[in-house]
Amino acid sequence: MSVDMTEVSRPVTKTRQLGIFAASLSFSALPPEVIHYAKRAFVDWSAAAIAGAGEPGARKLQKVISALGQGGPANIIGTLLTANAPYAALCNAYASHLLDYDDVFNPIETTIHLSSCVWPAVVAIAQLRGLSGQDMITAYVAGFETGARVAKAAGPSHYQSAWHVTGTMGHVAAAAAAANALKLSPEAATHALGCSATQAAGVREIYGSDSKALHPAKAAMDGVMSALLAEAGFTSTDTAIEGQRGLLQAVSKDPDNEMLVAGLNSQWQLPNNGHKLYPTASLTHAPIEAGIAASKDLATKGDIVGIELHLHPFSSAVTALVHPATGPEARFSTPHCVAVALAHHGLGLGDFDDATLRDPFITHLRSLVRIVSEPTMDKRGCKLIIHWADGTSSDYEVQRNRGTPDAPLLDQDLTDKLATAAGSLMDPASAVALVEQCWTLEGVKDINQIMQKMTGTLK
Repeated sequence: MSVDMTEVSRPVTKTRQLGIFAASLSFSALPPEVIHYAKRAFVDWSAAAIAGAGEPGARKLQKVISALGQGGPANIIGTLLTANAPYAALCNAYASHLLDYDDVFNPIETTIHLSSCVWPAVVAIAQLRGLSGQDMITAYVAGFETGARVAKAAGPSHYQSAWHVTGTMGHVAAAAAAANALKLSPEAATHALGCSATQAAGVREIYGSDSKALHPAKAAMDGVMSALLAEAGFTSTDTAIEGQRGLLQAVSKDPDNEMLVAGLNSQWQLPNNGHKLYPTASLTHAPIEAGIAASKDLATKGDIVGIELHLHPFSSAVTALVHPATGPEARFSTPHCVAVALAHHGLGLGDFDDATLRDPFITHLRSLVRIVSEPTMDKRGCKLIIHWADGTSSDYEVQRNRGTPDAPLLDQDLTDKLATAAGSLMDPASAVALVEQCWTLEGVKDINQIMQKMTGTLK
């Protein structure tokens, strides 16, 4: 009797399906809408990175990298420094998240800042290997789509835990982008995803400090390293994400593994990305807009004697700090953001300095804020009730703040954001040229033309 020794083929795991997707995605397969959203993300990320590059936390990191004596082919934004690809990705990702000014993918299941993880990895490899703008866009989309799916699959129990989704799932996103940028095989890309998944980290306890922006920074750096290791033959497993002892099981109480591969190559997540008008945690943006609306009534209504703010329970818990001591803390303080919006009729990059934190009127307004946890409220909305000295009250409700998919920023808003940020590094003509090159990224042959415009004066 003969025995059939034909090897039984193993089922294709979901980690491997994501690896195949990351390795196989091509520019020609991208719908025009997705290409445009990738360019929107690049313009927005460039603005956030330039704005953050001169901040004290970024300067500390740049100083450390410089002291290591590691020059290389990649630029560190806002400086004259260059570094190897992983270190450049680390610094540029850190700067782009430092002011909480970067984009946010914010569906009901999760919240994650993908561009600050993905674009620095893509740019670093583009400078290392001489990629075109089309290559960069493709790699970014591969990373974004992968990251969006793993974040959604981890679900609310991960998002509302002590973990920071950007730090955990951002690792996988950056590795997927780097794998595509390096043109890895599906097998090697799968190993890159597994290698990044085992490095995933980031806890919310450190919010309000220099360490928070290390989450996307390490995601970008480790994503680059994971892909380079996989290119050199480094191995992992093909169940690192969804396996019984994989990433999702480690960080989520109820992961939905089907979300990992649902709609790959047909249902694009990128058009649901969001962009920020305000350099603060996304959970504060609806209250800021409600505060701006209420500020218009200050001239006629007179003094405020009470401020009642109804928020989603998670939003109310995470952003409830009344009197922040530092700028980073203030970016996660809804009372501060609402107080500034009321007093200044808006909120900008300059509203987190010591003078603003200690301003007597803003301090007084912060002390009036009472946050009400409202289970029926969406995390992207709020209801603000102002109690006036004359005994009347006014309601201001925001269903979706500007910058969310339901109320997207215009291309011109993103252009203005980048032009304003670029003004700190270059003359107006150079800023205009930079904006134009970012919007026409698909036609760029040499990314160094863009990156060299983003250098500063620090050595």
